[in-house]
Amino acid sequence: MNDWETTLKGSVKERWKQYRRAFKRCQREITEKHVHSSRIETRRLLSVIKLLSAVAGSSRVRKIRRLLKRHLKAFDPLHDTQVQRQLLDQVRQQFPETKRLRRMLAKRDLRLRKRATRRLRKLAKVLRVFSCPVSFLSEGAVDLPLRRTCLLHAVDEAFARAVRCQQEMDAKAVETIHRTRVAFKKFRYMVEALQPLLAGITAERLAAMRDYQAMMGEVRDTEVFLTRLDRFARRDESVATGPGRFRDWLVQRHILQVAHCLKHASRLQEFWPCSPG
Repeated sequence: MNDWETTLKGSVKERWKQYRRAFKRCQREITEKHVHSSRIETRRLLSVIKLLSAVAGSSRVRKIRRLLKRHLKAFDPLHDTQVQRQLLDQVRQQFPETKRLRRMLAKRDLRLRKRATRRLRKLAKVLRVFSCPVSFLSEGAVDLPLRRTCLLHAVDEAFARAVRCQQEMDAKAVETIHRTRVAFKKFRYMVEALQPLLAGITAERLAAMRDYQAMMGEVRDTEVFLTRLDRFARRDESVATGPGRFRDWLVQRHILQVAHCLKHASRLQEFWPCSPG
């Protein structure tokens, strides 16, 4: 067994263990911390499953990817609401007029927690039939000498996709920033999984990649909050007239975030390629 297969198997086992651990924590208590951790571990596992699919053509790979995407979908609205509540708590003294908005988000948070709990129960039943996906490697048709090439090609493709998205980023179409973030996130987690074999991927570079992703995530969070604020306003006029000053602040925050993101977008080119170890 070569180092590439050993590393991939080790990454799959570790990601699977961390995913199951985060899943069980959410089953016990759906806190902001547990939801955030579960989403991260789900995405990390999805990325390593993507690497697996490069060397194993098992139909079970596709099944578990669909399952993991269902997990993410169950948490998306709740995560957005928790991020919005956290921001409001930070600026509550600056914008006391957002008190009613905070109450509305608290009610939404409670409702979404209950919904996520129900979905987790259903997912837990399905997960029981899955063992650690590392067994997929033995089902692949790719010979061992070719696996290293296949894995690097998968990372190259993920990076190329992120670069194409980055080159299309446009301040007038903020969804292009979100697309870049999604593509870059997949690339970043693939690199993390193979990091022991990639001499150019240092702890410092991984930290820089995390910061780059977070920069785009802030744009997305503010954009989603503005959309949520406008939806609340359509239902309740007091939400529109009360925190108008807060909304103006949020719009200005979004403009600055987009400008900052576009200014530093080309940094993506620094993260790959690197020399294999």
